[in-house]
This record gives sequence, structure tokens and C-alpha cells, in this order.
Amino acid sequence: MVSLPDSTCSSERAGRRGPAGGLRCLALALMLATGLTPAAAQSPAPTPETVASVLMYHRVGNADHPSTNVTRAQFRAHLDYLEAEDFNVVPLARVVQALERNQPLPPRTVAITFDDGYYSVGATAHPMLEARDWPYTVFVNTAPVNAGQAGHMSWDRMRELAADGVRFANHSRSHTPLFHRRDGETRPRWRDRVRGDLMDAQASLRDELGEAVHQSPPLLAYPYGEYSLELMDQVAELGFVAFGQQSGAIGLHSNSLALPRYSFNERYAELERFRVKVHSRALPVIEQAPLDPVRSSRAAPALAITLAPTPGLRAGQLACYYRGERLTPDWLEADQRFEVQGEAPIPVGRTRYNCTAPDGEGRYFWFSQLWVYGDGGT
Repeated sequence: MVSLPDSTCSSERAGRRGPAGGLRCLALALMLATGLTPAAAQSPAPTPETVASVLMYHRVGNADHPSTNVTRAQFRAHLDYLEAEDFNVVPLARVVQALERNQPLPPRTVAITFDDGYYSVGATAHPMLEARDWPYTVFVNTAPVNAGQAGHMSWDRMRELAADGVRFANHSRSHTPLFHRRDGETRPRWRDRVRGDLMDAQASLRDELGEAVHQSPPLLAYPYGEYSLELMDQVAELGFVAFGQQSGAIGLHSNSLALPRYSFNERYAELERFRVKVHSRALPVIEQAPLDPVRSSRAAPALAITLAPTPGLRAGQLACYYRGERLTPDWLEADQRFEVQGEAPIPVGRTRYNCTAPDGEGRYFWFSQLWVYGDGGT
């Protein structure tokens, strides 16, 4: 977790620090969060290894919502494949622990997550997972549960799942795009609103589900997988490890304030696509610019990436993809630092650059960079 000396950031927490100090403090926080240290104190990095792939679902067997649903047959095929190929299905907390301790997990390790707490998780997905005695985590946005909204599990049902070993985590109270400031909203008021939203959700989870809630550290899934540099800073202050929805395996260099997950729905859940993703390796990104995915214009961003030397990484075959474009990297330092930029303007909403490189053994190193333009949540 990110922990900064009080002397570094205490005035920021009191709302008194100037812009330059704020940027220095945030830069230090994010360097620590990604495992980086200032150059003068930096020690040689370990050989990067993949920690795990985290899988993300919403609904199972609910055809009314195809964009956030996988069919029963698709979900069963995913689980059958993991079982047949002897994958190591672990609790999400084990993945976070390995990341914090800089310890790789065994090859073919995955964790399973669901966002929102929909009814079909308990009714359809749980029996399939329970039959295999596999752990999973549900990220819950608490407002619809507290309101008894149809389509969501009740607290009683979640308590039943907790008794079976299911774990729960924070998906905010409101499920609004937390990075977005409302019209006329100042930064301090935005920060207070985000803090209240996240801490209220965490309190509801703990009050209702007790020890079944991830707490040390608390875990967060950003609503819609959307975040900004400012939101990452706020989340770091609150002590969360946070997950997005951008693709990629988690590696020892992954940013614990924006961890990737592979998201599945009916359109993108075929078994061959699933197979490639669960066998993927983390592209060892040790530096990137920009880090902030939120864009103020629709011009396609230039993305600069620095890679750690990694056995098996065929950097010369690396390619990036963006809305149907194949982006050829411009290598600024051979096999180590490159830049890519799309041609088409970014759309309103979310889009990504996906970069992959083969490892020579039939697997791919994978990294995805989120971009967000507009108010989010679309």
C-alpha cells in the first residue's frame, strides 16, 4: 500500500498545499504505488513475473442485458477449461498479497470477480463455482442493495454466500463515474463527495457482511472501470487497492491503484478468446506517460512506455491495437522504450490501446491503457 510521510503530504490532506507541491506528492505516491522509487534511491528491479490474471463478470444467464452478461453455457465452458487445464484458482486477496510482497504466484493462476452484486451471481454462478470449491469476490455498489432494488442480491443472500466462503469488496455506493466533477464542483468538494461515497459503501459492507469483506487492504473496483490521476490519489489516501476493467494480466510492476482485469460479456466470451487471456503474461511496464487516462480533447493520445528487460519477451514483435488500427511502435530505445499513437479521434466514453507481444511459447505479454473522454459512465 502507499504510505507517505506526514511531512510530505500533510498539507495536502488539510487542503493547503500549492499546485507544485501537490504534483510532487502525487508523483511520489504513484511511484510508490507502482513499485518505483526516486532514481537516487532506486535498487535493481527483480526479474518481472506475472502474478495472476483476474477475470471479471457481471451477470450470468441473464439474456436481457447482453452487454454485461455471459450465457450459462459460456460461463460453464470457462470454468470447465480452467479445471481441465489445471488452473490455480485463488482468492483475490492472495493476488493482492503476492503483489504487495513482490512474490510471483504459480503459473496459470487466476482469480474470479463479479461487479455490482447482481441476482444471477447468487442464483446461477455460485452453484457452478461452489461445486468446484472455487473462491471468488463480488464488488458491490451498495445503494441499490440498501434500496432493495430488483435484480440485485439482498444482504441476506450475500450473507448466505459469505457463509460459503464468498468475499465482498467495494464498488462505491452510487456507481457514478467517481473521477468526474459536477458542474461548479470545486476540487475539495469533489474529494469530500468521493470520500463519503467510498467510505459509506465500505461501512455498509462491513455492517452487513462483517469479516467477509476485504479489509486489509480494502479493495475497490472503480465504477465502469474509470479513474483519473486525481481519483487514484484520493483512493491511495483512503488505503485502497483498486481495480479497473482494462485488459491484461497483473504483474509485479502493475500499478496497485489501477490493476487490470479481463472483462467478459456475451460478445467477447468465446472459448478461444478466453484461452488466450487466461494464459497471458503481464507486459512489464515500469514507466508510462501519460498516466492519467482522462483526456481533455478527442485527439488520440501519444503513449510512451518503458519496459523492464524480461526473458522471453519478443519486443520486436510487439504491436498495439486501437479501434481497428494496428499501431506500429516507434522504438525510442531498442526493446525498452517505445511510443504509439492512434490516428482516429477517441470517442466519447471509454476506449483503449491494447499492446501485446509473443513470448515464443504460444502466450502473449499484454498491457491495456484506458482512455476516457467526457463525463464517463457511457
